[in-house]
Amino acid sequence: MDTALKLDPVRRKPGHFDIELDPRIADPAATRISFLVLLDGDMVMSPEHLGVAYMAAVLRSVGFTVEIREIPHGGEESAIEAIAGFGPHLACFTLMSLNVHSCRAVSALLRDRLPDALVVCGGPAGTFAGHEVLDNDPNVDVVAVGEGEPTILDLAQRVALGEPVSGCPGIFHRDADGAVVRNPPRPVIHDLDALPFPARDQLEQHGNKLEYVRVSTSRGCVAQCTFCSAPHLKNRVQAGKPWRARSPENVVDEVEHLVRTYGFRTFDFIDSTFEDPDGGRVGKKRIATIAQGILDRGLDVYYNVCMRAENWKDTPADHDLMDLLVRSGLEKVNVGIESGVPEELLLWDKRATVEDNATIIRMLREHGIYLAMGFIPFHPYATVDTIVRNAEFLRDNSGHNLRRMTERLEIYPGTRIVQKMEADGLLDDSYRDTLDPYGYVFRDERVELLAKHYASLYNNDDYHERGVITEQSAVFEFETFNVVVQTYISRIYRRFHHIPGVTEQLESFKSWLHELRQRMGRFNFDFFMSNLDGVLGGTLDADERRRQVVEIDEFFRARIRRIKSEQLRLSKSLHRIGVSVAEIASTLPDQRPGGLPRVYTGEGAGPVW
Repeated sequence: MDTALKLDPVRRKPGHFDIELDPRIADPAATRISFLVLLDGDMVMSPEHLGVAYMAAVLRSVGFTVEIREIPHGGEESAIEAIAGFGPHLACFTLMSLNVHSCRAVSALLRDRLPDALVVCGGPAGTFAGHEVLDNDPNVDVVAVGEGEPTILDLAQRVALGEPVSGCPGIFHRDADGAVVRNPPRPVIHDLDALPFPARDQLEQHGNKLEYVRVSTSRGCVAQCTFCSAPHLKNRVQAGKPWRARSPENVVDEVEHLVRTYGFRTFDFIDSTFEDPDGGRVGKKRIATIAQGILDRGLDVYYNVCMRAENWKDTPADHDLMDLLVRSGLEKVNVGIESGVPEELLLWDKRATVEDNATIIRMLREHGIYLAMGFIPFHPYATVDTIVRNAEFLRDNSGHNLRRMTERLEIYPGTRIVQKMEADGLLDDSYRDTLDPYGYVFRDERVELLAKHYASLYNNDDYHERGVITEQSAVFEFETFNVVVQTYISRIYRRFHHIPGVTEQLESFKSWLHELRQRMGRFNFDFFMSNLDGVLGGTLDADERRRQVVEIDEFFRARIRRIKSEQLRLSKSLHRIGVSVAEIASTLPDQRPGGLPRVYTGEGAGPVW
């Protein structure tokens, strides 16, 4: 009899996860598990990985020995030596489309150095392409499907007991003959409050050099965007509610714990949509309770969220809620605008209209909230006409970020857009083997020429070919810098607006900055259109392209220097009337963990991370 399977609490209580240790395991600490964070894609920019952190916390809560180890691009071999010194019995990756190549390279090194370790992959790409992963990577033993906490606990116990993994629900694995087998799925976890707070190894490793600390208040999504692999009604692989939430009290408890323990007060709420489940009364009441809880406990924090445009209307109630969110610390919102063209919004199955998108852009600006938008102008179904219309939309709405005009669709397994592309003959034949996020062809060859040209204007071939960020051009640096400038403004106003003269000086700086951004938007549009004409007209040779790479880099670096200079001037002026800029740092001045503090003023500089 498979006792470990019999004791699996998820099978005993569908949707409820009791964290229990098999009583036959006398010394769980003797079993070691390594979680390996591959620093590709957006993980380069902010490496903290909550999926790994939750799994590590669950395993530690019952006594297993766990490490979380980052593997930087180019540092694979030295990392493997350190991992070998730890001697894990399980080595686990989170697999995403952008790190498939890295995962294969690292798993090969692992197999050579630790031949007896069980190598496990999970995450979005593993969930929807587990069979393909095992077909193409002989060094991976198991691919987990869906939420990882119950599965990793089950796997760790089986390894500790020396039992086969073949009876573990929710995985792909190989049978004795080497054939890939998919076991029955597990239901999703319904009571998220039952989970321990995630392990904060990466916060402790990086100190306040992290851009922000991630917090998850819910899982799943009620939208059904065709390009997205977040769990929702049309791509579910696990039984149970597609959207679930932690209680507001539990969320605020974690925020308070992070503030009190680490002195860190800048957070990224990573929910697919913060105001879910419906974006109406129920969802907005929930986030209002979280915001009020932050205020009631006196937590001086800053945070970012994701929202959907159609959930917000130009009404007194919605403006009042945004005011409450801002008072509790909201300073940046990511909205999946995706397009300024109605027919493309239908392609993505977006519920928002172009008018909805314009409304939330305006509302966020009115409340002093920074907008970080998702936008997809280049994709297999794009035309030259839709590309130009999208560039025009951006010119008038946050056009200062050039990369929005040139963004390419990244495709993920398990999404409906991949199914459509496959049916239309636009999916590359090798996609199932490579999971290449750009593994598609364009209906219009002219669009393909433009997409490749614009992608080559900044960063190196890692970004052009695979979307992996291994270096940052000035275009990328400006995006990060621009966020810091906006949060500088909002934080100064929030803390010091009662001091005479502060509001007037901030408004003057904001007006100057807005006009600068408008001019940048017009420059970016003209640059974009001149390149479009040159590519389609065949007048852009290799020398001209190299000249433009230098030109665009110098343009953005000059704007960074100009804004820094003006901001430093403002900071000195504010200091003279009693404003202490140090008080708006992301960490509390008297509780900073290791690492260099993030500052907003310095010798000859403006805000830097």
